[in-house]
Amino acid sequence: MRNVWLPVVAGWLILMLGCSEQPQDGASSDVRQQLVGEAFYRERKLLPPGAELHLALEDVSKMDVPSTVIATSTQSLTGAPPYKFNLDYSAADIDTRMQYSLRATITLDGDLLFTSTERIDPFKHPDDAIVIQLSMVGSAKAQPQAAPSGDADTGLAVVSVNPLAELTNTYWKLVTLNETEVVMAEEQTREAFLQLRDDTQSVKGFAGCNAFNGNYSVNGNALSFGPLAATRKACLAGMNTETEFLQVLEGAAYFSIHEEALTLLNEGKAPVARFEAVYFD
Repeated sequence: MRNVWLPVVAGWLILMLGCSEQPQDGASSDVRQQLVGEAFYRERKLLPPGAELHLALEDVSKMDVPSTVIATSTQSLTGAPPYKFNLDYSAADIDTRMQYSLRATITLDGDLLFTSTERIDPFKHPDDAIVIQLSMVGSAKAQPQAAPSGDADTGLAVVSVNPLAELTNTYWKLVTLNETEVVMAEEQTREAFLQLRDDTQSVKGFAGCNAFNGNYSVNGNALSFGPLAATRKACLAGMNTETEFLQVLEGAAYFSIHEEALTLLNEGKAPVARFEAVYFD
């Protein structure tokens, strides 16, 4: 009798073991995975406190119907871009036959400031780094440009993005004044420039006809000049540039550096002068 029951018992054990392994197989198909990357924008602005980065992984395979959201994440932003992110999703929700898009937006108190405009499929080239460029939306873009000198603060702070030159101890050649290109006249022997020294907190330069010098104060990206003193020589050329240049320096309130370009902004955070870094052998 013992030999008769052995095959039956062994069969029940195999069946029971097979049933107990099924939940483990099901769990392995729902493995959590992660998309890691960074998002950035090119505008030379620092986001106000409270700004948030939103990420959404969507199935966009079906045409003419809303996309299916697979995973989302939200994170608070501080400092300057790029902003690193991690987005968790379930591997069970990904079908290699489908098409996907990773979308990013930046909002402030529910208002949209930046959005990605290019579809990025993170699974198409899985070995490539995920980098999302965001573009400022029209309503946010208009804020700093709509504020003339003396108007109230726009609420958007000023920041340097990818600066390759230092504010101080750099020879800054004047390129534009109030968005108008500065052209050196034939009679001029020197170009207009600006140079700040960090050891003496002093500034010197050439305004178009006369040399000038004075003091400056910097705190973060806030920058102010004064008092400034200039020589009193009269010139046949360069006087118009000089008058406007010195007025711009007196009204400057902020600065930003993007790569090797310096921009001065007034109290309304509108750009009033632009310079390029020049290096000498």
